[in-house]
This record gives sequence, structure tokens and C-alpha cells, in this order.
Amino acid sequence: MASALSPHIVIVGAGPAGSSAAILLAQRGARVTLLERARFPRDKTCGDGCTPRALWMLERLGLGALPDEVGAPVDSVRAVSPGGLTWNAVIPERLFGGRASVVPREVLDERLVRRAVQVGATLREGVRVVGLERARDALRVHCQTGEPLDADVVLGCDGSPSVVRGALGAPAFPEHEGAFAVRAYYEDVRLTHPRSMGFFWEEALLPAYGWIFPLPGGRANVGLGMRADQLAASGARLPELLERFCASPHVARELTGARRVGRVKGHHLPYGSSAHQTTFDRALLLGDAAGFVNPLTGEGIEFALESGAFAAETLVEAFATGDLSARGLHGYARRWRARFRTAFRLNRRLMWAFERPRMLDRVFRVANQETWAGDELIDVLSGEATRLSWRFLAAVTFRG
Repeated sequence: MASALSPHIVIVGAGPAGSSAAILLAQRGARVTLLERARFPRDKTCGDGCTPRALWMLERLGLGALPDEVGAPVDSVRAVSPGGLTWNAVIPERLFGGRASVVPREVLDERLVRRAVQVGATLREGVRVVGLERARDALRVHCQTGEPLDADVVLGCDGSPSVVRGALGAPAFPEHEGAFAVRAYYEDVRLTHPRSMGFFWEEALLPAYGWIFPLPGGRANVGLGMRADQLAASGARLPELLERFCASPHVARELTGARRVGRVKGHHLPYGSSAHQTTFDRALLLGDAAGFVNPLTGEGIEFALESGAFAAETLVEAFATGDLSARGLHGYARRWRARFRTAFRLNRRLMWAFERPRMLDRVFRVANQETWAGDELIDVLSGEATRLSWRFLAAVTFRG
């Protein structure tokens, strides 16, 4: 693809999805322009957790192993049920080596975008995209300031809500197929399990669930999420629920002596179970803009990174055939559906059980009793499970 006549790909949003696609396309010689409305380094509201698959993707993109001063190494999961049952599990090596990490998005996103520039992408910061227009054999990207850009293909990687998604005419995400989450950073944290991602289901706060993820330098990412329609029906405010979460006994013990730094920030999470229309003539939606978020845990980084790879693979094929229509780009939908869809649908169904205290107690009790059950549960929380065995379901139903 490397020539003055190479296709021009404009990527709106330089987060993990946009940078992943930019890296892989630029390495193939494509002309790539990354548009980012903020300036790096910039914060992004997130849980900051990088699953084993996410780390595998980062290495594939050329970032290599992340040093401990960049990301807090994680090798286990700790979960507390509504009834106070604690389940501790080591992440097995079969899951991409059993390594995870917690990396502030301010650090992760800058490293990714600098890698994209290193391999040939052009980054334009402080550019706010306001709309798209179909021109002859191109998509014209309109920005708040400056001249519009003509692109052979546009990749919408601008999160939720997405300007590109709206401009392409994709429907809004249903309220019941998304959540809102808030997070705060704490310092001087002395966690009882400093190499574990901590998940907490406090009975008084259900159907919300919370987390504590370790960060380098004695810091932690502490957050809480709830499905959007349930939040609206409850009339609650997430920052207030986060205060109650931090004051709950299990969490308060973890935060003894710690102090909050900065303000509480929130964001919208569209569930992957609502991801449908992602492919258009000369355009694709990636990451959160497509809805690629695990409905059970809110994890989105690994799916964003992989969607960037799927988009790059699809565009290489489409440029070879010269077909940039939605039909010619259908390989993108085929790829992400094969990888994501079954897991998203399973985790959406599991939300019912994880919102019911007695049921969740049963799940953790069985996971503590049986190694194989714990293995199935770690696959669920890691986003790797596509089904639950009848053995697991029977154990929870009759023995839990």
C-alpha cells in the first residue's frame, strides 16, 4: 500500500481501538491520520484493568512487556459476594501466560499513540470532529476548526457517545443495554492483596457492583457501575453510591489510611450484547463506539485493541479488491462476531445471577469448593468464557 496513491484512512479517536488500527495499518504502508480531540497525555475515565488478552495484544502491537512502574502487575482475582464470601483465584497460565496489569489510561493511551506515530501514522491533537459528509469516492470529515479531510475510509473510535456513529446513522444504544460507571483514584493504599483485581458485590448496593484495582506507587483505581435503566429507575446518583461503597466494611478495610486524589469521574459503557451495526460504506465502528464492552465486568480495553486488529485485517483485504462498500468490508463484522458475540451474550445473561445476592453467594461457594468451578468462573471474569457447563450450573443449583 506504500505510495503517494495509498488509500487515506482517517481514524477519529486515538484511544486503544484507534491506535491499534493505526499501528497495524501504518505498518502495512497505509496513509493514516489519527484525530484526537484532547492532547496527550490525557486522562480517560476507566477501570484501567488490562486482562491477559489485552497484554497479549499490546505485545503484538510492539509495546512489549510493561514495566512495573508503568502498570501494576496482577496475577490473581479476589471477589467478595453479597454474603461476605471471599473467592481468591490465581489467573491460570493457559490465559495468555496468566499475566494481567492495571495501567492508568493517561499512560497506556499515550504509549499506544506514540507507537502509532513511530510506525508512520500522523497524529493531529486538539481536533474535534463534528460530522461526516459523503463526497464522490470519499468520506469528508468535518472538524470544528480547520479544513475538512477527505478519507477513503473512516474508522469511528471516538467512544460513547460517538460523533461518527451518529453521523453514520447508527441507532443509539438502548438504555437497558448499557451502564454508567464512576471511578476515583486513591493514594497511600495498602491492599491486603496487592497483586489482585478486586471485585465487590455489596448487598446494600445491588444491582451495582464495585472494584478496587491496584496501581503502581501505592495507588488504586476504585469504582462502581450500574446498568443505565436500573440507575434511572432507582433515582440514585453514582457518586453517592461510590461513597457508600467505599464506606462498606470490606472496602473500608482495604482503604484504611488511604486518601482520594482528584475528582470522581463517570462514563457510559455500551454493552457488547447491543453491538449490531458496525459496518458501513467506507466506514467502520470500533471499540466503545461499536459497543464492544463486556456486559458483566465493564471491560473494554481488550475488545478495543482487538477490534483495531480486525479493522486493519479487513481493510487490507478490501483495498486489495477495491471494494470499500459495506459489503466489501463485511469481513470486519464476521471477525468480531466470531470472537466477541457468544461471550457478550453469555455475560449479558449472567448479569441476572450476579444481581441476586443468594445466587451469587452460591456461585462463590461452589467456586471455593471445586477447582474446576473456579476455573470456569475465572474464565467468565476474564472475558474468555463462551459457555457454562451443565456441571457448573447443576452444582450452583443443587449444592451451592
